[in-house]
Amino acid sequence: MNQDLISVAEQLEQQIAGAQGPARLAMQPEFARVLDRMRAAGIKVPSRLRQLEDRLGDEMVEDQFDNMPV
Repeated sequence: MNQDLISVAEQLEQQIAGAQGPARLAMQPEFARVLDRMRAAGIKVPSRLRQLEDRLGDEMVEDQFDNMPV
């Protein structure tokens, strides 16, 4: 189970790395869920995955501001 979650997180990490714009942001919710499940299972989330989670969150916030009317 633990190794499965780690594998899923790493696969998502690779997909996110290869994606651009909206496709990249579309993977954020699933990525966050997997990391939450890892934390709940007591699995230490590697720093690179935590950093990616933070970057995606920042990108989502920026995207919301980019779409605001001026």
